[in-house]
Amino acid sequence: MEKTLIYHYTSLSHLIEIFKVGKLYTSQTEKMLKVKKPGLWFTKNSKWEHSAFKRFNDGKKEFDLNTPEEFEKYIGCARFITNLNSLFVTFAKYKHKSKVNPLLWDKMAEIGKSKGADPSEWYATFSPLSINNLDIEIYENGEWHNLKKEGGEFDSDLFNRNLEKTFVFKKGKEMEEKMLKEYQANQPKQDSLTENIESTPKVDKNIKEEKSVKEVVVEEKSVKEVVIEEKPVKEVIEEKKPVKEKETKSKGIFSGIKSLFTKK
Repeated sequence: MEKTLIYHYTSLSHLIEIFKVGKLYTSQTEKMLKVKKPGLWFTKNSKWEHSAFKRFNDGKKEFDLNTPEEFEKYIGCARFITNLNSLFVTFAKYKHKSKVNPLLWDKMAEIGKSKGADPSEWYATFSPLSINNLDIEIYENGEWHNLKKEGGEFDSDLFNRNLEKTFVFKKGKEMEEKMLKEYQANQPKQDSLTENIESTPKVDKNIKEEKSVKEVVVEEKSVKEVVIEEKPVKEVIEEKKPVKEKETKSKGIFSGIKSLFTKK
């Protein structure tokens, strides 16, 4: 019997957080809406799930990211893949299994259709899924590429180059550089320290009365070195060697998450 693949679409920014916990969780939005059994959603659509759009603010305006190309540009684009099995229910069955308010169920379908989605392609499960059992792909230049190499290792180059070209990563670097410049501008200059030493009163050698003169000692306080640790959205992890704290180039994001995917 031929297996049916289903997909969960997300961003690279969110993917980093998923790696930290090692699981895909059920919908936070549905939890806030008081749905008794929130769903973790997948779709049969292997090209793109239009209901997976994200609301985004670039600092100037707010708009929707509706396509994988827009995800790729601003927040990166990724997806998890698994086989359809008995853990999943259709959108129609979700209405009864989750005990969702019928009005909310209708609204979910309405919003999805308005974006070009087909609710008949949607499948939900009601429990978190370990990402150890899921395949992961990243969208790059119009194609999906497997993040896992043969042997289970991650293609850190694929991940890093796609993360580093996103709007959120570049914006984060700009903010870090600005903070560094402001810090350096507020540090006392070495010239002012020299002036203070030269202006110290000198003892007149011609004074006959013997008075002890305390030696003036200027303690030179060391300025702590500022280390910028490049963390794109949250945390950037290296695959093989831990990133030294003083390195400023973002590379090797996966050292901290590698153990999450070790096959048992």
